[in-house]
Amino acid sequence: MTVAMNFGDLYDYVDEQLSPETVVLIEEDESGTGRVFTAKEMRESTNNLASQLIAMGGSPGDKVAIYSKNRAEYVQALIAIFKARLVHVNVNFRYGPQELEYLLDNSDARFVIFESDYADHLDAIREQLPLVKNFIEICDDAKPAVDWAVALSELSNTGNGEKLAIERSPEDQIFLYTGGTTGMPKAAMWEQYSLWNMIGVNQKNPELASPQFPEELALRPKGGGANALVILPLMHGAGLYTVINALGYGNTCVLLRTHGFDADVALQCVDKHKIAAITIAGDAFAQPIITAIDAAKGSSSLASLRFVISSAMIFSPHNKKALLKHCPEIMIVDNMASSESSTSAQARSNKDSTLEDGAVKMQLTPNAKVFTKDLQEVQPGSGEPGFLAISGTLPLGYYKDEKKTAETFITVDGLRYSIPGDWVQLHADRSLTFLGRGNVCINSGGEKIYPDEIEATLKSHDLVDDCLVVGTPDEKWGQAVTAVVQLAADAQVEAEILRDYVRRFVAGYKVPKHVLYVDKVFRGANGKADYQATKALAEKELT
Repeated sequence: MTVAMNFGDLYDYVDEQLSPETVVLIEEDESGTGRVFTAKEMRESTNNLASQLIAMGGSPGDKVAIYSKNRAEYVQALIAIFKARLVHVNVNFRYGPQELEYLLDNSDARFVIFESDYADHLDAIREQLPLVKNFIEICDDAKPAVDWAVALSELSNTGNGEKLAIERSPEDQIFLYTGGTTGMPKAAMWEQYSLWNMIGVNQKNPELASPQFPEELALRPKGGGANALVILPLMHGAGLYTVINALGYGNTCVLLRTHGFDADVALQCVDKHKIAAITIAGDAFAQPIITAIDAAKGSSSLASLRFVISSAMIFSPHNKKALLKHCPEIMIVDNMASSESSTSAQARSNKDSTLEDGAVKMQLTPNAKVFTKDLQEVQPGSGEPGFLAISGTLPLGYYKDEKKTAETFITVDGLRYSIPGDWVQLHADRSLTFLGRGNVCINSGGEKIYPDEIEATLKSHDLVDDCLVVGTPDEKWGQAVTAVVQLAADAQVEAEILRDYVRRFVAGYKVPKHVLYVDKVFRGANGKADYQATKALAEKELT
């Protein structure tokens, strides 16, 4: 017998399995008080909200944008959207008016659920959003701050809390908007069964890729399992997947509601809730965690921590060493993944690993390959650069963007691949050196130079906390390699010393011609590099 896979059905099933008093969601903040939600509270509030969304005109497939930082109401809204057969649309809360208007219009959003802090931003563009019929405000008070919205709490408290009498489909979708390195945001369209095959059941059975799965693999959640700490923003895939997965298994989800990433609060939560695994985004999160551990001077035991999982960002060897020094029992899992695919490359490190300085090395996962521009498979050890491609469980494509879909999802020898754009070198042992995204490649004197390789090398220097590398105009070479560097606290190091250090690991033409220093490099809330802002700063400084 087989069981259909739909997130709304999944959470209905979990609701039935858990005892009402089981704690399923904890929201922690800087005050240390937090909010606690039981299975009964979450079941009733999400069922009520789902019913109200339908009563307000929501039909299967209608889009619901969530414009909020991490907080419990985001999770409630997410589950209610699934239960109502609507489509979740993530909104980057850092977007300016133009990007925000574009995303809400491009997604054909019918509902916008927003945090009170962003009411003014929405008010400025409401008239340009004729398709949006309902604005729902997440507010700390019982009533909304604006007269053009209804309070989310009012909707979630209205009703009998019973599950919806509704038939759902495995093909119901979830949108994951990604900004990429350039261009306007675009939505990866995931069918729910496909996404669960990637982040849920697929972890137990990698061969499974069907709208239905054997009944023996159906979940039997009892609650009280491994607590999950959500550090990354829910507006991005890694944070969102952590919540979907944890609640899908009936585990307790601990959510940080802080102004930006607060490493001290995160460490306190690890100890308080006995967190076994955390997911971060490379050095952008690892460095603050290490600094906080140093400052704590042993007051944070982190005894429960067993896994630190990093996704999509450079996690430099010296930061891995520092983390393993403090927490020798952990396993560090370094994943290369994207909004458009599962993990294409991975590295695992523990206290016995040899962590070399310089470029980060990963191994291809079984479904990943490296291709040249003309779609020839790169042979290990050939020295020829190529782009990563991953097959297996993939989204349908990008919403309303056939051109980008055709560019990102290709078919080679009858097999469909996703190519997010990462360029690599494949070594004889099938390990990888990441070179960067093709659209940020630097062309200096005809030589192609990829930022990731230089960034990883610079960040292996003890005095460098973070850096980004861009190409700036150069009369002689066309573009000059320019490093924008964030040094460790109170550190000082001359540019020539950093250049000499890089020269030890890479070819001379890759050594930065210019080294600029900043207090903080440009990164988004999820740790992703903002090369456009970095390039603009560098060009201004060098003018």
